[in-house]
Amino acid sequence: MTRNKTTVIIPAAGCGKRINAGENKAWLNLCGKPMIWYSLQQFRQHPDIREIIIVVSPQDVEKAIKLISEPHEFITEKVVCGGEERYHSVWNGLQAANADTDIVLIHDAARPFINQTIITEAINTASKKGAFVTAIPVADTLKSVSDGRVISTVDRSAMWAAQTPQGGKYALLYKAYNNAIEKNLQLTDDAGIIEANGHTVYISPGSPENFKITWPNDFKLAEKMVCANMKTGFGYDVHRLVEGRDLILGGVKIPYKSGLLGHSDADVLVHAIMDALLGAAALGDIGKHFPDTDKTYSGADSIALLKKVTSLLKEHGFFISNIDTTLVAQSPKISPYIDEMRQNISDATGLNIQNVSVKATTTEGLGFTGTGEGMAAYANILLFSINRC
Repeated sequence: MTRNKTTVIIPAAGCGKRINAGENKAWLNLCGKPMIWYSLQQFRQHPDIREIIIVVSPQDVEKAIKLISEPHEFITEKVVCGGEERYHSVWNGLQAANADTDIVLIHDAARPFINQTIITEAINTASKKGAFVTAIPVADTLKSVSDGRVISTVDRSAMWAAQTPQGGKYALLYKAYNNAIEKNLQLTDDAGIIEANGHTVYISPGSPENFKITWPNDFKLAEKMVCANMKTGFGYDVHRLVEGRDLILGGVKIPYKSGLLGHSDADVLVHAIMDALLGAAALGDIGKHFPDTDKTYSGADSIALLKKVTSLLKEHGFFISNIDTTLVAQSPKISPYIDEMRQNISDATGLNIQNVSVKATTTEGLGFTGTGEGMAAYANILLFSINRC
């Protein structure tokens, strides 16, 4: 089946005055991730998306570049500076789009709960009809009001509430926006700009969850929605200390008289993390995915395996919120290496280092760790899923 070549433009250059956040709301921290990140992940997962363009204010360019720093197969991602008004920003995005683009979807950065069904419907409607607006029927009774006084009740049967994405075929959209720029049309959405250029716009079904975060209470609701999809995980691992092995902890080679015994590099700290991650997602354990009977993993770098686990989680719609670990060892002294360990784990999982905790403790000479026979590690993690139906 031939796939549409679809470009997504995400205007994120506004200031978000109504939410009183003191910064662009696209970058507000929503359960450990910037708000724009959630919709970005949904677009990245869709097979028709070939290009994503984020349009931002000059002061947010560095943030946006960092957001797209991880390469994605088959998808080109760009950062473009916005203009004075939203339609200027969209126009800048359109001019930056690939020349062979078939369809363009324009989506608000402040609508983090778009899903795969909405994206598919939008692309199909654009392909068949030329131009579309994502919308839902108005459920509430509508009143016409003047000076606080109800003038009349409005028939809602023909009323739909517009959402995003909006857009259509690239050539049609380009002409409509070029016309809007030349005539300085002050219109509030993309569908209005398309209509002003003489084209019919068709409805593509949206969802009540695809709401725009505008007011402080909207943001509180968004936090509850993300938290509802959270899962915790616990991991534990232990390895014997033996002579003639390197001691690898958190991906760091630590000078010591002995190392941990295992099929891989026996990085007990990273193994605990991997088990916690897999357990939270109900995907088994490291023995299932990297069995010690498989020669492929003989002496394997556990940080590289952690990257594989992170990719597996993403395939199942899971993302990591934070990692908290405790390493149990009588010696050597671990504290000089903790920051390097945190950085290695951060790099492997894509987490901000501030969301990675590594602690170390002893057992006061008690047990196998206290006698120096081995080391143990514990990990607690939090996952969340954004695969909303």
